[in-house]
Parts: sequence; structure tokens; C-alpha cells
Amino acid sequence: MVQHKYTGVMVPILTPLTPDMEVDVPSLKRLVRYLLDNGVHGIWASGTTAEFPALDNHERIVSIIAVVDEVAGKVPVIANVSRASTDLTAELGKELRESGVDAIAATPPYYYSQTPDEMLTHFRFIHDEVRLPLWVYNIPPMVKTPVPPATVVELAAEGAIEGIKDSSGTGELLAELNIRCAQADVLLYRMLGTTLRITSATRLGAHGVIPGIANLIPKISVKGWEAGIAGNWDMTEAYDAKLMIADKIQKLGAGGSLQASIYSGLKAALKLMGVIDHDTITRPLRSLNETERKAIPALLRELELLS
Repeated sequence: MVQHKYTGVMVPILTPLTPDMEVDVPSLKRLVRYLLDNGVHGIWASGTTAEFPALDNHERIVSIIAVVDEVAGKVPVIANVSRASTDLTAELGKELRESGVDAIAATPPYYYSQTPDEMLTHFRFIHDEVRLPLWVYNIPPMVKTPVPPATVVELAAEGAIEGIKDSSGTGELLAELNIRCAQADVLLYRMLGTTLRITSATRLGAHGVIPGIANLIPKISVKGWEAGIAGNWDMTEAYDAKLMIADKIQKLGAGGSLQASIYSGLKAALKLMGVIDHDTITRPLRSLNETERKAIPALLRELELLS
């Protein structure tokens, strides 16, 4: 396991699945190679984009180890080990101690809500039990409970966590976190789960981004990030336009949920490109129908991803 700084574009990798709902390891490894060949700076494994709540522990571990093996130390890998309780989360984390992941991440437990004191107990216990670098995964749209900035900074000051992925979609929470980190003189890696802030995230005080769209357009995502760092606003506008085109692929599914549309759109596009073999998503999420799939080739050609 190599030590890396966590900056730039880290991809919350999809989980390619066979029609029998098992992890398609060959496709997953091809997807990892596609991402690495296009310059991404890290991989976030078994996250929301990976459909982790619908997979059992075995399938999650299979997918994480496949990612680690294919990455082979070239970029950092952070594995999300979130489950519905503190003990269950720590149990999964301990199974990854020897896996080679650079860090683990956890949301607050989902289903029940928690107070800040209970969240402190949750993350401290995981840190003490698993003994791997730990990140907070803040995604209240999915787990109901946001992790307050004051709680995050308290954990960071103790050394219990080293970073946060903020997928709250709330700019004020990141702004408050930036201020509190500066006031407490706390080092904390801050990554945004975002699509349309890839080019501007560095100006918001983020060290990097973890965008699901980067599964499909890793090079565009990386170049957009680099243009933002360089302050090249003409280039950021050009890459923002490409992000908007790619985002259309995530919104083709008219008959299912937004999450189903995102995952099925990305998988259908990657299948068409020959990166993965199947566009299966976990039930009851709905795959794209044939009419919806017909819009993908033209969008991929606009992105110069399909000849």
C-alpha cells in the first residue's frame, strides 16, 4: 500500500454485474484500467454509485479486492464499508485490513437517525476497531442524518478521521467546514461528491471531487479539474459543456427513479463502448429500455467516445 495525497478526481466506481446479479470481475477490472488509462487520481470503491446497499458483504469484498488488485498501487483506493449499524460497519472494515486499501469510509448508520454524540461514538469505534485510516461519508439524501461540521472537525482533531466525502449537495456545510478547519488548525482532506462542480471545486476549498460521471468521462473530468486549478476559465467553460452533455446520459431513464437512471445510463454507455459486458443494475432499480438506449450513441459521439 503506497501513501498518496488525496487530491484531484477520485472515481466512485460502478459495480458491473452479470445478469445473475454477481459481480462481473473481468468487466470491473477493465473499467479500472479504463479509468487509470485516462488519468484519474483515485478510486472510491463500494460507494453509492456501486449500488453497495443492494450487495451482500461477500460481493462487496469481491469488488473491493478486484479494484485494489487492478489498481496495483498506482492511485489510492478508499473502500466504503457503511452498513446499518456501528458494529456491522466495523465488522466489514476489519475484513479489509489486509486487502491493501489505502483507507475506509463510512456514513452514519442508516435507517435510524443519530445525534452528534452518537455519531462521535460511531466513528471513534470504527477507527479504534478497524485500525485503518477513516473517512466520513456525508450523504444525508441517502442516510437521513447529516454529519455536522463541528462533529467532523472534532473527529479530525482527535486523529479519528483523515478526510470527508461531502455528498450533501449543500455548499454552506462545506463553507462552514472550511472555516472550522482553519480556526482549529486541523488538516482534513475535503472531497466533493459532485458532477457540475468538477471545474470549480478547488475554488470552494475542496481538495478534490468524487463524481459518478467520471466512470464514463474520466479524461474530461480530469482535464476539467486541471483547468479549474490553472484558472483557465475558457477551458473550464468548454469542459463544463462536455459535462452537461454527459449528464444527459444519466437522465435518460424516464420510467424509474433518478438513481436508476444514473446507474443504468452509465452502464449502458460503458457497455456500448466495450468497457463492460452487461448493463445490469440491482433490483428493483429499473434499467433503460430500448427506446431510451437509442439516445446514447449520438451523445457518446458528441463526447468523442464512440466512432
